[in-house]
Amino acid sequence: MKILVIPTTDWTGHPVPNRLNFIFDRLALRHEVDVCHFKLFRDEVRQTRCNLVPMDNGFTHDVRSYYPQKFVEYARRIRRISPDYDLLLSANILPGLAASMQGSPTVVDYMDLYPESAASYFSPPMKQIVRGLASWICRVNLERASGVITTTPGFREYLRSSISTPVAVVPNGLDTGLMRPVDPRPVRKRYALDYPVLGYVGSLESWIDLEHIIDVFPTVLERYPGATLLVVGPGLHTSYAEDLKKRVDTKALTGRVIFTGRVPYHELAPYISAMDVALNPRKPWRMNTLTMGGKVLSYLACGVPVLSRNMPAVETEFGDGKGVLTYNNNGEFIEQLERAFEVDVDPSVVRNYDWDNMAIAYEKILEKFVVKG
Repeated sequence: MKILVIPTTDWTGHPVPNRLNFIFDRLALRHEVDVCHFKLFRDEVRQTRCNLVPMDNGFTHDVRSYYPQKFVEYARRIRRISPDYDLLLSANILPGLAASMQGSPTVVDYMDLYPESAASYFSPPMKQIVRGLASWICRVNLERASGVITTTPGFREYLRSSISTPVAVVPNGLDTGLMRPVDPRPVRKRYALDYPVLGYVGSLESWIDLEHIIDVFPTVLERYPGATLLVVGPGLHTSYAEDLKKRVDTKALTGRVIFTGRVPYHELAPYISAMDVALNPRKPWRMNTLTMGGKVLSYLACGVPVLSRNMPAVETEFGDGKGVLTYNNNGEFIEQLERAFEVDVDPSVVRNYDWDNMAIAYEKILEKFVVKG
């Protein structure tokens, strides 16, 4: 197949790769894969096997204005090139609208609740306006698609209740060749880490609930005086990362909460292996309760127990002694933390989620949707 991917963000510039990067770099070995290149980050931090198709002539870091301002420019480009493809794979709101108006078969990758994630970049009353407009656009995109791919059975059922388009599931995954238990001593030495180390890996944006972790951390220190919170990942389009650092200062936790900034995906395993308990803190937004983040898989692959919040799919798949414990409030966090230290994780529990397997499953679904379309 010849496929045009319309991704969620800057394909090679975004500091944190998502499922489409991993899947289509594999599918590019067997198919001709072009990717719309939206330029949201100045630096190129990732190589790709896919062919990049520039969508505009400029650079805009502000994600809130980028897509509205560039809409006419990239819509014309998508309209001009779409007849050359067997399939358009869309994972973006406004660019997805441009794709849905073309004649080529379109499949939507709905990896999270896009209206909610788009609204997260705004404050009221603009937040409500953006959510409403994005909801309408996404409904158009979903209804006009040949098929939809999402990440969990719960998300599939949520979508089936509101659209008639066929919905398939391909979970998030991981690279099991890179994510595995490794020697944590270099990372522990570099950051002078004592016992225990609580850690988080991922983007620093407002749908994450690290505020709660920072607020409860003084209680953690009362029970575990040597504790450190290791936060591995970059801030992106908002001030969330800086707000967290200010919160750390206010709580007098400087030196106890360490922000490493961006660490490339292929270098993450030593950081995760240095953690005694890995955290998956999520705000109680619908987009969080429907999905299952890939970071949980990476944590487990490195043999690290996980404390997670507001992700039922994670608890369903990896609870019952498989490595994931859940909490809903400060008291439960402390209680479950004590239990987590005693959990032994078998890294093989996630072996079926390797990106190679996910890419094969994704390919079969795309072929099915194209034939039906």
